[in-house]
Amino acid sequence: MATVVTKDRVAFADTDASGRIHFMLAMRYFEIGEREALRVLGIKAGDPSRGGYEIPRVHIECNYHHALYYDDEIDIHATCSVIKTSSLTWDIKVYCREELCISGNMVTVLLDPETHESMKVPEDWREKLLA
Repeated sequence: MATVVTKDRVAFADTDASGRIHFMLAMRYFEIGEREALRVLGIKAGDPSRGGYEIPRVHIECNYHHALYYDDEIDIHATCSVIKTSSLTWDIKVYCREELCISGNMVTVLLDPETHESMKVPEDWREKLLA
């Protein structure tokens, strides 16, 4: 499965009193990685009234390896590692200067826009995500 790499920087607002990123901000990096991977593959997430799909997160695991500080340039690596009937598992790794700082995974579920029940991952998504 392809890995999509997105560059970003740690914003001042993302840091706490110690000058490091606030622990919950890792989830934002996970979302950025997922969003950009889907965008690159031509899969639209978001508001169904605007042509997107609802893909809520149902499980997240996160490990912190090294601190990140304001203005650090980071590389967010996102790989869709598992595709089940209605869910996608994303492996996320955040690097700074080639050092692994954050790693984890996130499980998302695709929802039917009308019923809000889980729906099967479309075959064209599978093809794109497995390429």
